Amino acid sequence: MKRWVFFIWLAILFIATSIPSGALPEVGVFGVDKLCHLFLYSVLTIFLFFSYGERNWKFFVLIALIALLDELHQYYIPGRCMSVYDLGADLLGGGVTFWVLKR
Repeated sequence: MKRWVFFIWLAILFIATSIPSGALPEVGVFGVDKLCHLFLYSVLTIFLFFSYGERNWKFFVLIALIALLDELHQYYIPGRCMSVYDLGADLLGGGVTFWVLKR
């Protein structure tokens, strides 16, 4: 898989998390946003895994760092905030996907 796929997905992720909350649709289902975080970081992990072929603990540290930076950047977006729960969903999505792929 080409490495540019990972960077395109990373750009999509940061663009999506840069949208102010007032421009986002209201979803009345509890937990849907956490499922979105799981999905986004699971796909990011898949793209990174197959683009670079990394299969050691440093790989997950990179995913965790990206998730942390993403949450920090949302602090500066109007109507958005940093959330430890969102970070947890990001890490869970990336961690479980990494664990499954590593096996």
